[in-house]
Amino acid sequence: MPGAIPPGSSAARILGVAEAPAVTADVGVWVPRLTGTAQVGSGGTSFDLNDDLAVEGSSAGVAGEFAVTIGRWRVGGMGFSASTSGNENAVKGGTFGDTNISVGDQIKGSYSAWMAGAEVGYVVYRPSADEPWAWSDEGDNRDAASKAFGANGRPLFDPQFLLLGGALLFHYDQTVENVTVPSSSSFDRTVGCLYGGAGLDVRIGFDGRVPLVQDLRIYANAGVGPSIPDADIIWLLRAGIAFMINENIGVEFGYRLFDFDMQDGPSTVDAGLRGLFGGVSVRF
Repeated sequence: MPGAIPPGSSAARILGVAEAPAVTADVGVWVPRLTGTAQVGSGGTSFDLNDDLAVEGSSAGVAGEFAVTIGRWRVGGMGFSASTSGNENAVKGGTFGDTNISVGDQIKGSYSAWMAGAEVGYVVYRPSADEPWAWSDEGDNRDAASKAFGANGRPLFDPQFLLLGGALLFHYDQTVENVTVPSSSSFDRTVGCLYGGAGLDVRIGFDGRVPLVQDLRIYANAGVGPSIPDADIIWLLRAGIAFMINENIGVEFGYRLFDFDMQDGPSTVDAGLRGLFGGVSVRF
């Protein structure tokens, strides 16, 4: 989000006028759960990732993003890394790749996934600013923009509606081992994706009324696009709330979702990673 302008400057009392470039970063712990189905190998069985392949547990991963905001433009990057492993007695028989599984067999399962991407956002509508719409003229909302600050020079209410576009790389691999009848098979795939979406970023200033919290930031960003080369659909969602302790640092809680379909010959994985996120929000 745009950086605050020192209260001593004339532009500090007109939201959206002569704002300095800003850098934001959010990094923390993501605890995703893998859901969906996997069918690996020619004639392979469709297994439920929630129950069947010893990967239903949640393990802490890392996730983060950063952005540089200049005027209405926001450019940045994002990524995550997640994995888990487990073992259980098979509750469903079938084949995973070249590995045969019978009900009751002792199996071990694991997966790992990572994503790295770049994203561009453009603020289409900022109702509290001097130029609310991207096509508004300077001063169209001057009265409201001049009253948008608290006594501490921070915006009191600053919602922003964005159009988003980006590109990412995603890697997923999964292994199943039958311990009872020794055998193991894997699925391993990397795809790209070009996506479009929309976002909402709201900043609420408490103007000293709430102890230990200067600002509140609420955001939700979503995107969808085709994977390359599979031409399947990838969905991503990032939402959260950050309690800014001061102008530069705060604590954040949120939710992340990454839904994907992948194909590799006769093998298909239709899955999603979703879970809670907690971390640190930094703003300069």
